[in-house]
Amino acid sequence: MKTIRLIIIFAIVIAIAGVVVWWQMSPEVSRVTMHKAEIKDVKAMAQLCTVDITEDVPVKGSVGPRHIFARQTINGSISFDLDNLTMEEIGDSVIKVTLPPEIVEIYESTEPNSYVVIDQWTDDFFDSPNLTTAQENAIKSKVRDNFRKKIYAKGYVKRARAEAVVNLTSMLGAMTGKQVTVTDPSPAGYP
Repeated sequence: MKTIRLIIIFAIVIAIAGVVVWWQMSPEVSRVTMHKAEIKDVKAMAQLCTVDITEDVPVKGSVGPRHIFARQTINGSISFDLDNLTMEEIGDSVIKVTLPPEIVEIYESTEPNSYVVIDQWTDDFFDSPNLTTAQENAIKSKVRDNFRKKIYAKGYVKRARAEAVVNLTSMLGAMTGKQVTVTDPSPAGYP
């Protein structure tokens, strides 16, 4: 009887050891689920960026009786979507290209201390001078709109369009081996 118990215990220990060894040696179940890819949006891949702008601008605004004065760093870029180029072949050796409208992007800098409030005040004696986030964002939006106008007024867009004509002429000429004529229908831009 004792030997039968020992044999049963020995068989159970061997079985448990076998299960543990099998569990340790077996490959893990993959927790990654693969799905078929779907294309949801196609964006322009070819853009010619001619001017990058970084400038500190004063922010002065008011909402009702509350006023703010601050300094903000604004970044901007002027680029052209090369997918929208209109190209026309004239004969065998000349390509006529029309420059598309510029893409002017303006956004706040994300660098540390790129937005510093210098002063806030209110005309009401018992009211808080602090602006809400929505009020501050409305003032920043006006600053971006004014900065966009300033980019056109200072001639940045005109310079970017002139540089784009030169760059496209040399780039497309080198790519095609043909004479390229780039025309600019609006040298001052499309404000």
